[in-house]
Amino acid sequence: MLIAETIAAKNNPNICSTNNRYKPTPTHYLFQFSNCTFPNFKLMPLPTKSIRNIIKSLNMKNSNDYDKISTKLLKFSSPFIHSPLTHICNKSLSLGIFPDRLKYSEIKPLFKKGDKHNISNYRHISILTSFSKVLEKAVHFQLYEHCRKHNILAGEQFGFRNKLSTTDAIYKLINKTLIALNEKIMVGGIFCDLEKAFDSINHDILISKLNLYGVKGKTLSWFKSYLKNRYQRVTLTNKANCQNYH
Repeated sequence: MLIAETIAAKNNPNICSTNNRYKPTPTHYLFQFSNCTFPNFKLMPLPTKSIRNIIKSLNMKNSNDYDKISTKLLKFSSPFIHSPLTHICNKSLSLGIFPDRLKYSEIKPLFKKGDKHNISNYRHISILTSFSKVLEKAVHFQLYEHCRKHNILAGEQFGFRNKLSTTDAIYKLINKTLIALNEKIMVGGIFCDLEKAFDSINHDILISKLNLYGVKGKTLSWFKSYLKNRYQRVTLTNKANCQNYH
């Protein structure tokens, strides 16, 4: 149909002005094909014990961001700060605001292979503040439970899920392929490698998806605040370059 319309348009240029073909947005497809109504999700305040356990779960590293507070230092000082830190985290969740001081990250280029003078041969590592990691884990735990409880995540998604790995994904792919071949069914596959996948995420679409899955009100405002007005600093040869990104 599209090919026929293209040929017709070339033969008759005026057809373009009369045929205003509707071009739906990605969010249009999102709501059109979702027949489920999900319950509202709200970020709840966490007890001090939960924040203390989150700090314990952090990997003990000496790397640090602009505030020079590593996770190692945070874990050592936890008995003295987990109570006020719990208050700050819960205040952030109740107000729907992610603290501006936690929106700073330091970028460290990690050489992969090839020519060291080619910037594309470096993979950037983003180092967040230790306090930001605590607040992020507090939110992640609640949101993940909401997604798991209401079967929001697709069964084919193996990344960033508990007790699932790339090994499980490979096993499922090979198993389904062998079953199909045994039943003399033609097997085809399309493999996509997205470059800078996380950097290319459209925030408007992401917010629309969260809204669809029941994230509303102050909780949705928290995620919007988390994504906006973030700063990163790249340090090379003792020279720093700080910039804002959305």
